Amino acid sequence: MVRGKEKTNTSLRKDPSWKYSVQVDIGGGEKSYVYLKCNFCEKVVKGGVTRMKEHLSCSHKNVAPCAKVPDNVKEEISAYMKKTTTVKHLQQQQFDERVDQGAYFGSESGKGSSSTIHNRGARVL
Repeated sequence: MVRGKEKTNTSLRKDPSWKYSVQVDIGGGEKSYVYLKCNFCEKVVKGGVTRMKEHLSCSHKNVAPCAKVPDNVKEEISAYMKKTTTVKHLQQQQFDERVDQGAYFGSESGKGSSSTIHNRGARVL
């Protein structure tokens, strides 16, 4: 049973899963977790927005899929998750390219000799 009040401060939240869930407080625990309640099936999910997206998209990753989610919502959440994953992969690829060009590793000779291993990971300003 969910005890406590529901939080409704969703104006600053841009993730689409906030349109289909609401944050709830569950009392009685020492640790404070983020609990979200699905607007379709009333399931309370512990773990935040990522797990709620997995619940709504029926991805079967870390939470049980929602049996009552409409197909258009499932597609919207799945597309959003795919888009953010693509953006993260692109950012990682760009970072890797900058590292390969020497933008993030210090080197006295500019060639990355073995004598400069102690500088690995240090940014050169």
